[in-house]
Amino acid sequence: MFKKVRASLGHSRHAAGKTGRRARGIAAVTTTAVALTVAATTAYGAVSDGAETGSHAPKRIGTAPRVPAGATAAGPTASGTTLHLSVNLSPRDPQALTDFITAVSTPGNPWYHQYLAKGKFASAFGPTQATIAAVVQALKADGLTPGTLSSDGLSLPVTATVGQASHAFGTGFKNVRLKDGRIDYLNASAPALPADVAASVSGIVGLSNVNSITSHHTAVRHLSGTDSVTGPHPRTVAPRTYTPGMCSDFTDAAAQAGFADGTDYYSPGKLAANYGMTSSATAGAGQTVAVFEMENADPNSIATYQSCVGTNTSVSYRYVDTTAGSGTPAGTDQDGYGVGTETALDIEDLIGLVPGASIIDYQGPDADNATDQNVLDVYQQMVTDDQAQVISTSWGECEPVMAGATASAENAIFQEAAAQGQSIVAASGDSGSSDCAPATGSTANTVDDPASQPYVTGVGGTTMTGTGSTKTQKAWGVSQDGGSGGGVSSRWAPVVYQGGIASTTKRAVPDVAALADPNDGYPIYTLDDADSSSPEPDIVGGTSGAAPTWAAAIVQANASTACQTNGRVGFLNNALYKAARSSYPTNFWDVTSGNNSVYATGYTAAAGYDEVTGLGSPKEAGLITSLCAAKGTAATGASTFHPLSSPKRLLDTRNGTGWGLSSIPSTKPLVAGGAAPVKIEGAGGIPSSGVTAVVLNLTATGTTGPGSLIAWADGTAKPSTSNLNWTGAGQTIAASSTVTVAGDGVVDLYTSSTTHVIADVQGYYTSGTSGSTYTALKPARLLDTRSKVGISTTTKITNAVVSLKVRGHGGVPTGASSVVLNLTATQTVGSGYLEAYPEGATRPTASNVNWAVTGTTIPNLVVVPIGSDGNVSLYVHGTSHVIADVSGYFSTTGATFTTTTPQRLLDTRKTTALGSGKTLALPIAGADGIPTGVKAVVLTVTVTGTTGTGYLTAWADGTSRPTASNLNWVKGKTISNQVMVPVGSDGKVDFYTNSTTNVIADVAGYMS
Repeated sequence: MFKKVRASLGHSRHAAGKTGRRARGIAAVTTTAVALTVAATTAYGAVSDGAETGSHAPKRIGTAPRVPAGATAAGPTASGTTLHLSVNLSPRDPQALTDFITAVSTPGNPWYHQYLAKGKFASAFGPTQATIAAVVQALKADGLTPGTLSSDGLSLPVTATVGQASHAFGTGFKNVRLKDGRIDYLNASAPALPADVAASVSGIVGLSNVNSITSHHTAVRHLSGTDSVTGPHPRTVAPRTYTPGMCSDFTDAAAQAGFADGTDYYSPGKLAANYGMTSSATAGAGQTVAVFEMENADPNSIATYQSCVGTNTSVSYRYVDTTAGSGTPAGTDQDGYGVGTETALDIEDLIGLVPGASIIDYQGPDADNATDQNVLDVYQQMVTDDQAQVISTSWGECEPVMAGATASAENAIFQEAAAQGQSIVAASGDSGSSDCAPATGSTANTVDDPASQPYVTGVGGTTMTGTGSTKTQKAWGVSQDGGSGGGVSSRWAPVVYQGGIASTTKRAVPDVAALADPNDGYPIYTLDDADSSSPEPDIVGGTSGAAPTWAAAIVQANASTACQTNGRVGFLNNALYKAARSSYPTNFWDVTSGNNSVYATGYTAAAGYDEVTGLGSPKEAGLITSLCAAKGTAATGASTFHPLSSPKRLLDTRNGTGWGLSSIPSTKPLVAGGAAPVKIEGAGGIPSSGVTAVVLNLTATGTTGPGSLIAWADGTAKPSTSNLNWTGAGQTIAASSTVTVAGDGVVDLYTSSTTHVIADVQGYYTSGTSGSTYTALKPARLLDTRSKVGISTTTKITNAVVSLKVRGHGGVPTGASSVVLNLTATQTVGSGYLEAYPEGATRPTASNVNWAVTGTTIPNLVVVPIGSDGNVSLYVHGTSHVIADVSGYFSTTGATFTTTTPQRLLDTRKTTALGSGKTLALPIAGADGIPTGVKAVVLTVTVTGTTGTGYLTAWADGTSRPTASNLNWVKGKTISNQVMVPVGSDGKVDFYTNSTTNVIADVAGYMS
């Protein structure tokens, strides 16, 4: 527990303990002192349990709660114990909700900043009435009486005894004696519901009252009190005109203790100046910010602070699961600080930085006696009220201790906030990399909830000295005082917005940071009845101060002219990481030294993102420009093609090209489940606007196992299609892809297994007529070094260039500007690659076909400009036979291109594999919005489950099968390739294979 240390005694100290928790009695039948087995805490979804089958068979939801470390058995829980439960329902379509949040958070998306109106969440994303009715009926059938559904449709309250809950949910209950002597109860197994409703329930909260929520402020440095006056004494501060500095009452007391503004504490004005924020009595005007609290506030302390800084900020109180005056009175001494200190820090920090805003204190029951359900109720009230544009919380719980059901319910609430355009910031904790240490004694690397939640912005802490040109900062991490919470979540998957910045296998924490060190902390007024009967000047720190500081930064952004014009920030993380990618030094004050090794070896601050201070502290002016960006408009409609004279590399995770922050590249691979945002517009010679689609050569290299890669327009739903597939570790494989470009000029790349990724651009499409148009040809073979086609030898090509005649061959006219070739390397020796480029041009540094081992057969589609002599050059690095089949060309007289949402049109794995020597006709017209009369279609075709060496040919239905091929493979391989194939007059294309295989076809666009 954080102990009180007088200013005269020097700096505060940090000790392992839990703030403000006291023993509470639970009736028990017997008490034994037997160590309990620790259960796994993180599992999601319903799991079958028992022999009964059918829709009414019970299914477990999640897992039993984790038993806290050091706890001992204290007998079964009395059956008459009252439980206040919440049956939490899943959104009707979780993916649709996720996609909506992405859309409203992405500039250029038509839904950008088109947030849900207050009260509309239930009708838009809440569970259906049929689902609600089914769950209610199931609960009633088990003897329970559900209460009124929450306004967002996400939770059904249920009050029941332990005996009733045990019968209804198929679980026993037991008491546990915690290491601090407190006795709590918990359910012995995961709750069960009938299978036909279990899938609609994300979790049941309230079956356990084991809870370790705590505030994240440090010990308090009292500047006056019983040290200077005998016994408690009254204190008054006369109101004055607004100033961003502290009043003489505070500065005199600080000076007496030897403390100076800008060194030992930061007044609102100096703190704002260091972060580039505005200091004025009207800063934040028109905005509302809410704070989450689990203690009584002392309004007199807040009024005293307002008198000191000369503000008249509106502060109101909303009580949830409690009433005014209930619980431990504000000011009650708790080992060196008074109840209400956290609330005072949160509100007074906001008053100092955004005095023009309105502040709402959402107060729940005392943390000492609060359950997880109380915590959820407060958050849910803050979100369903939808009065505050920004929500700040300085309370949390170490992630492994929190039950999975509670975390899932929180996540749904925070998603609701994001859909409504509410920003949520949360303190990342004060225990460094060992967030569980105060609660359980464990020094393992753990993080804090809710800072680790994907839809929350986690705020870490820094130490700061000086102001203006002399200001410096480093990570906060001193063992006796605490340190910035941070690390890697054990619960949440990697998030798209951190791709290439935090290359971790799970969500990384924190996202950002601000001042937290108590030795140069926040000046506040608080009440501690052990010292005085009236509020006194204090200095306090912790990430509890950093969170409202970032909340104030967002409030100021929302109040700016830019956000007033373009819409409030809303879900913050997408915008923050975009700002870091585009102009990191302009938007963030990087923290490059210090660590958070408080209880054990943790993480070290370094240039760019780190798990101590995230992206760093705010530079407000730059952030306002980035966070309040104009909507932008995605280019759409019929498009024409612009080839690049040679491929340009936009992304290479191996060397940091296009990967990481704008000024600090990363060389880490793209992790499994992670995503890489790739800037298209304005990069590699591509225009900064008007681009509808891009032709990329995508390469996976250094693969770590089987996997696939998906490319799609940023800010839109990730499709279920794929662009590139591989079958094992150590592979290098490439495929061409035509990808729609979002309104923000970005495409996203996702991989299912960890690998390095390369993206080379071959050309792009724009709306309008300035580019060239496409003419599809019946595929024809222009080159085959195995049989003297297009060349006079049958010798494999080794480290040499092949000159390939294009114009006047295979149907390509003299007026063609670019040619579409399907290139295949086969009978390779060792590793190597192939490059295609206009003859006479400088050979590019980007490759088109790659192979890693002898005996490889691998194809890839390329779009390459034709040289002035009518030829293209093919360079082989290594040794291989080469095949080149032409499938079309670009000129001034062809068809325009229109993008489609990627969609799977064919997957024979769901029906029957395409047999050897068989032909399959695939309808194109009418699928995925493709009109009749289209000339050609752009598909990614994949073969998998190959039974032998073979090839696949695609052509227009109703015409003769060509002798060229589009895919080639050897037995057991999964191969993908893009094809641009003419469509028959009946709207179909044909696939033929000479070896039995499954075939998958995903559409990217069409020519008409």
